Amino acid sequence: MINLKASSYKLFRVPLMFCALAIFGCESQEDVQPDGLQATAQQEMKHERTNVYYGPTTPMLGGTARTWVKLINGKPEAIGIEMSEEVLENMPAEMGMFFLKLPGQAHATGIKTVMVDWNPMGHEPAGVYTVPHFDFHFYMITDGQIKHIEGGVDAGAYTLLEKGILPPTYIFGPQPMAVPQMGVHWVDVTSPEYSPAGFSKTFIYGSNKDRITFMEPMITVAYLKGLAGNVQVETPVPSLLKYEDPGYYPESYTIQHSTTGTYSVALTNLEWHNLEK
Repeated sequence: MINLKASSYKLFRVPLMFCALAIFGCESQEDVQPDGLQATAQQEMKHERTNVYYGPTTPMLGGTARTWVKLINGKPEAIGIEMSEEVLENMPAEMGMFFLKLPGQAHATGIKTVMVDWNPMGHEPAGVYTVPHFDFHFYMITDGQIKHIEGGVDAGAYTLLEKGILPPTYIFGPQPMAVPQMGVHWVDVTSPEYSPAGFSKTFIYGSNKDRITFMEPMITVAYLKGLAGNVQVETPVPSLLKYEDPGYYPESYTIQHSTTGTYSVALTNLEWHNLEK
């Protein structure tokens, strides 16, 4: 059993020393085809139309970041975060939190808020996540709802266990400790960070009370810097066993280093799941 200390919801705590909240309007939207997202020949033969829409560019850690959503014939296929290469250069020693505005077309996905959390020293548990990395949060709730999430034991997580919502490999530690303005983080104990391989990338589910509220790829700086140009890595996502909130949920998450000098982290192969009772 992994010892995720119940007393330390510092595990994913909101930094007090440095918090850069970048919130901009969404009037700037582009319909473009970046590297790795172009329509395939097969799609063209099927007369499928692929569109990629971007949210506004936001300054982040000496570089820039922006969100995007990919639609095929109007159906959401992927939603992601694109960062310039400068983000990985001369990164500050202070922790940072950045909210990125979504393009209007992203609302069809059910994702309402996107946030990037920069952890220069990592976070607990020690020896697992204590390396420089990014947390890429995709929330199914609004930023206003996020701000009202309190820290401490969240008994609603026990309800999620009783309902059998999450895969059995996902746990929250001895107690479901909620991080203020985030929620309870559920980790997959079969992920590489809980083996001799160590932490490079992983996928986390988050909850508040008795609802799944966010999905979060966590990726180390070393892993991102180790990707050659024009490389795309797709990793399957352990699917929820039940869906209580209708929306698009990912079958995979994809990390890409493009030839145009950007990194992208996305929830991919989105599939619609309706309310299950």
